[in-house]
Amino acid sequence: MKPKFLIEKPGAYPEITNFQYHHDPLLLPAPSLSSSGAKTLLSKSAYHFWATSPMNPNLPPRQPSEALIFGQLGHDMALFPNEWRNMYHVLPDGFTESHYNKWANAIKARDFAISKGKTVVSRALFDRVISCARAIGMDSMASSALRNGVNEITLAWQDKETGVWLRCKPDFLPNAIIQGRQITAVSDLKFMAPEYCSPQGFSGAIRRFGYHLSAAFYFEGIEHVYGNRPTYWNHVVIEKEEPFTVSNYPLPEEDIERGKFQMRKAIHKFAECLDRGTEAQHWPAYTSAEPIMVGLNTFARNTIDQHGSEQDAAMINAG
Repeated sequence: MKPKFLIEKPGAYPEITNFQYHHDPLLLPAPSLSSSGAKTLLSKSAYHFWATSPMNPNLPPRQPSEALIFGQLGHDMALFPNEWRNMYHVLPDGFTESHYNKWANAIKARDFAISKGKTVVSRALFDRVISCARAIGMDSMASSALRNGVNEITLAWQDKETGVWLRCKPDFLPNAIIQGRQITAVSDLKFMAPEYCSPQGFSGAIRRFGYHLSAAFYFEGIEHVYGNRPTYWNHVVIEKEEPFTVSNYPLPEEDIERGKFQMRKAIHKFAECLDRGTEAQHWPAYTSAEPIMVGLNTFARNTIDQHGSEQDAAMINAG
């Protein structure tokens, strides 16, 4: 019997959950590449990509980190203000599981919430996210950038050159994109540690976390599905600690072009591996079959060589 896929043709799909988007092997008719997968291919290896993809039949369950829960709760509060309470369970202040007698009712409530598929968050984390949500509401540019549109819609398309499936899931897609207006601004929410929230800090975050590559995926996905590309890409950056600043950082077009260059490189690498098969042996790790000689980097070599030259000069002068 032919399997039924959640997405069988290119387009926009609003009902795809985060779990389905990242982990369901029946999401698309073939393995697909997203911006996070492209980053893994480029920064690590094809095998790292395979090991964390639905192609891995023994894909280990992933426990979300506190940082991931913070970001997801923040996104849901900002984008789904009337729905997020159905997805999370907040523990009472001071909750400690080891003190069963004191927290027996809270433990039962937590376990029941887990059985219903809710994400459990501590009161301290919840209070910080609430502060972030309030800060977004007080920033006129950020709050207006997240109105009049659709949230977390999945876009799927096939690459024209290689035929492989690609996907992305923008945080927020304004109605201007869907309606095909000439001026279209798309915003992406980022909940960041304080060191990444200044203009200089966020510049480093773009490089470290590959946000320009993510934007390239979004631009191409929007263009394929809706026939036009955004004219403006904005990062709404929220500081995860006091004083919970909100900053708006548009991404330069030239850096999106750099992201597109990296995107093409990742697509070709993905397509080459997929042509060989979906089994682990077709997705090489850091090295190929032949050994690769690895030595000191240029900085370390220059430091050692300079130190050695200084010692030689000192010995000559002493003689």
